[in-house]
Amino acid sequence: MSLQSERRQNWQQLVTQVRDEFGQLDVSEKKWIEATCSQISRLQKQLDQLFRQADGLTQCRDCRGECCALGHNHLTLANLLLWLSQDIELPVLDFTSTCPLLSSNGCIVPAEQRPYRCISFLCDRLERQLQPKDVESFYAFERELRNLYRSFAERYAGGRLTGLLLTARRLQKKSFLQRIDSA
Repeated sequence: MSLQSERRQNWQQLVTQVRDEFGQLDVSEKKWIEATCSQISRLQKQLDQLFRQADGLTQCRDCRGECCALGHNHLTLANLLLWLSQDIELPVLDFTSTCPLLSSNGCIVPAEQRPYRCISFLCDRLERQLQPKDVESFYAFERELRNLYRSFAERYAGGRLTGLLLTARRLQKKSFLQRIDSA
């Protein structure tokens, strides 16, 4: 089995597992996930506005997404839960690409759904396009966003910022949504 096929198969298995685990959560836990994911989406939209203000779409198209390499390790539990909790159709991932979310037209998911590492990265080319106050705003939003993602890591066994495929290996089929905090 090729590495891409193995990743595709592992991805499908963990999506099924997390979907089942999410379905079994009590209402209050689902509400926490939904509220936290909503805050993540809001912040990611703000980061994307600054990215676009820096002419990010053109800059990224010109560099052809060099920073997207190895993106198969960027999708986290928070990203998957965002899709599941908001009943968003999961994107079809292409594990033959440098990033399974990358097409010839760029990222296949809206900014508010992208992995933390993707939405929070501001390369030197982009940073130079922004005013100092906008750079400061970007990193203030990024810190707030990082704390939200960190809340998943502090709450769930599979919630780390490490990509889900790597996290699944570490968990060895154990529950992604097992609470590790004091509940």
